[in-house]
Amino acid sequence: MNSIILIVDKVIFDKRDDYCMKFKTIGNHNGHKILLIHAMFVTSESFGALTEYLKKDYLIITPTLDGHDISENSIFLSVEDEADKILDYLEDNDIKELDFVLGTSLGAIIAFEIYKRNKININKVYLDGGPFFKFGPLVQKILTKKFLDICSRIQQNPEKAVNKLDILFPGLGNQMFDVCSHITEDSVKNLARACYSFKLPDLNIEAQKSVVFLYGTKESARLCIFRLRKYKYSRIIKKRGFSHCGYLLSCPEEYAEMLKAN
Repeated sequence: MNSIILIVDKVIFDKRDDYCMKFKTIGNHNGHKILLIHAMFVTSESFGALTEYLKKDYLIITPTLDGHDISENSIFLSVEDEADKILDYLEDNDIKELDFVLGTSLGAIIAFEIYKRNKININKVYLDGGPFFKFGPLVQKILTKKFLDICSRIQQNPEKAVNKLDILFPGLGNQMFDVCSHITEDSVKNLARACYSFKLPDLNIEAQKSVVFLYGTKESARLCIFRLRKYKYSRIIKKRGFSHCGYLLSCPEEYAEMLKAN
């Protein structure tokens, strides 16, 4: 008897007070489970194009991080707090293994935090554009002001901002405008701290082999690659000519094939 492939599109709202996070699942309930964690100033919907090429083969889990959901008033606290909530969700839904995890930018840091805890079996973790820097308080303060200024400029001139954002991040201009118009100052301050104070974990050889770092040659986050050389058994992919998360946004079908091939 042939197995039946069930394609579902389901939004899960967890109403517990300690969650403050929404999870969307889409795809093949008979397929392997994967987790996608989005970047700063967007939502899980930023993976829309990519999921079209993955949903036939996988059950895709995509949270929207705290502080980023315009339908509620949560505050982003820390990388550790986000990782706690995602792991709680996986445990509550009896998910003990993921074929792969993809994290982009801020999401890459959270994905790495989840992976290093080794609480569930993750066969492969892709960290795209992760800003794995560790700066002191002064630099963090400067970068916090930069993030706050970005949100302010977007709110002051929406049309210009959306057009510019769409050039930098194709298809995400309106989404980024909505998030930046909604996000709180506390969330932005905590986001800046999260992006620039991550302590790289020690990984054994086998754990390193499951990690793939990916950067565009035109993005500033690539400068942290020197810190990642400590992972001698991990893979570092450099995509020539692409800016921050540009390969994912410009070539979602090719990107999906890369994820599935590895």
